[in-house]
Amino acid sequence: MPDPPYTNVPGKIPKYFTRIAETGVPDKVGRPWLKSVGFASGSDYYIIGILKYIGFLDTSNVPTDLWRRYRNPVESRAVLAQAIRSGYSDLFRTFPDAYRKDREALYAFFSSQTGKAESTINLMVSTFLNLKDLADFEVAEVEPTPVPEPTPIAEEPQIPRPVERRRGISEIHINIQLVLPETTDTSVYDSIFESLKKHLLLDEE
Repeated sequence: MPDPPYTNVPGKIPKYFTRIAETGVPDKVGRPWLKSVGFASGSDYYIIGILKYIGFLDTSNVPTDLWRRYRNPVESRAVLAQAIRSGYSDLFRTFPDAYRKDREALYAFFSSQTGKAESTINLMVSTFLNLKDLADFEVAEVEPTPVPEPTPIAEEPQIPRPVERRRGISEIHINIQLVLPETTDTSVYDSIFESLKKHLLLDEE
């Protein structure tokens, strides 16, 4: 993997990204575009190597989707954090929280990886620090919270309604067989039937 990029004017890095956010997407980024947005110094050309390293430009210096997404202020800081993680993947493999590391720790890493001169290592560190200050790694680390499936509402058990009973008394048919005594006294029969009426038959309501 190529050595981490640097610029000898790391303090101008915020200005470069402000131009990316405020101007239209160019067909290609080079000295003419830098000059057109106010960066005519030879030192400004270093930013192109930095933008390629983090994936804002492809190998032909054409802006990528990351460049376009960065122009959305809602996600710009998270997009830059994603780009930095990808470009500085070796650093983040060693230090997953590299954006929290101090200058001394970063210097030690870049020195061990590149073997460059002290002045160059310091510019690498300053370049990384200025980049990471424009990014929001905390947002980039948050995974989308899955939306829980709605809990089905249990249906209430259907309680059968009681059968409404009709008021009143149903008709009952009773067959009664009587063996009557043989008698010529009709009052005996009258007494028998009077007793039946009293004890067995119900008066209507």
